[in-house]
Amino acid sequence: MSSENEQSAEPGAGPPEQLALIRETVRRAKVPRAKPRTWRGAPLADELPVARVLVNKGVLHLDQYFDYAVPQELDADAQPGVRVRVRFGAGGRNVQGGRREGGGLIDGFIVERRADSDYQGALAALASVVSPEPVLGPELLALCRAVADRYAGSLADVLQLAVPPRNGRAEAKPS
Repeated sequence: MSSENEQSAEPGAGPPEQLALIRETVRRAKVPRAKPRTWRGAPLADELPVARVLVNKGVLHLDQYFDYAVPQELDADAQPGVRVRVRFGAGGRNVQGGRREGGGLIDGFIVERRADSDYQGALAALASVVSPEPVLGPELLALCRAVADRYAGSLADVLQLAVPPRNGRAEAKPS
């Protein structure tokens, strides 16, 4: 048993001075405020409030489109072909106020905007629009779908090769 353990075992003896200073420093530290996890309570887009999104997951059983609610703040930028960030994997247990919450943020592409959804449950909202520049047109989507079907791959894997990676400087310039 060390001398530190002997001191802390005594009744009424406080923690070592260094540990007390570290605890106090941690308590006073300002914690950065995180972005809200969802758009709970935010109004939805007036026209076409549902976005059909292809998530960037190369797993074959996720090679489908998923519906997300479009918040009014993202309505102008959330157009077909743009890159978005969505929460994925929330599950049916995290529903609050008619919207799904939770899940990790992943990238995706908006394939189309719709007036309603085929999915009967609560929809999660788009987290953000990464770039308002449309990079995935209908012709490219059809070609990538054909390649994925022909060679038994997932559409997300083919799109990673077909669509160039983001370039912030190029996206800042008007197209």
